[in-house]
Amino acid sequence: MKKNNILNLLLSLGVSFSTTSLSNAELVDGLIEYWEFDGDFSAGLDETNDGILEQTGIGKASFVAGKFGSAVDLENSGGAGNQAIINVGDPGEFAFEAGSMSVSVWYTTESLYTGWNTLISQGEGNNWRIARHGSSGTNLKYSVGGPGNVPANLDQQDESWHHVAVTHDATGNITMYIDGEEAASQGAWVLANGAGLSLQIGGNPQAANRGWDGNIDDVAVWDRPLTPEEVALIWNDGAGASVASLTGSGSASLFQVVDVNYSQTEDNILVDLTFTSKEGNLYSIYTSNDLTLPLSNWLELNDGVPAADGESTTVYPIDFNNEGLPLNDRQFFVVVKSP
Repeated sequence: MKKNNILNLLLSLGVSFSTTSLSNAELVDGLIEYWEFDGDFSAGLDETNDGILEQTGIGKASFVAGKFGSAVDLENSGGAGNQAIINVGDPGEFAFEAGSMSVSVWYTTESLYTGWNTLISQGEGNNWRIARHGSSGTNLKYSVGGPGNVPANLDQQDESWHHVAVTHDATGNITMYIDGEEAASQGAWVLANGAGLSLQIGGNPQAANRGWDGNIDDVAVWDRPLTPEEVALIWNDGAGASVASLTGSGSASLFQVVDVNYSQTEDNILVDLTFTSKEGNLYSIYTSNDLTLPLSNWLELNDGVPAADGESTTVYPIDFNNEGLPLNDRQFFVVVKSP
């Protein structure tokens, strides 16, 4: 599990009440795994999905400036198997046989040295993958039964970042998004069982020597189809938003307060904070009326709030009288994931 625990959101409350309501907590739902590539190959949710780098010939991987933090730069080329690919996950874990899924990847292109250069793959046939369409100089394809010849800026070999997302529902309807826009769709194709293969980022487990040559960042996989609005959140008008920052689950992320119920009488204030959470985790709630103070000087209201079972959000009630909080001053709250 991720070890780094960062603040979520400063929420100001008091006689003069103000807050920002965030609406993207649903991205937590169905999130199976993500990889930030911020200096290592670790997975964001389950360490058994940490990446394992496999290199042959002169293929290599290094960390460079990414779309968010750092990214992995895969230097793959033709010839005698000059490949560097990243294996992740247990066999079949990311197959979603006859089910639904989504995948999101940020990428740059450095060269198109062979046909079917692969960004991410569960395998050939009816397994899923995102790859260059054959020898096309510009286009991507999603698997054997998904959209093909989708313009995807592969010709822009100038270190420019682009985003691809694919959604695939259980009835076989597939949509590919390029840079936040729906680029192609296709229906009636059902996912296979993954042939017992590990997922590869930057390679294809059933077709060697097709590794990606370029940068890859912020890869994520869900077990459901994302909505167009959720894809737009990730694209964020080109500025991008990392999956960790949108879900409150990563080292660079902010836990998100997604709903606030607030009531005030002459002699009390009651607040219900709803924040994104992950089952099994504990959260701490801090408060202060002075934002200039370091967190160590804030009042800790609770250091062990358990995440709600079976839910992606947790509600924490705050009674100002019970907590001894002033009713005549602005009050600020912070949610922090406990170690």
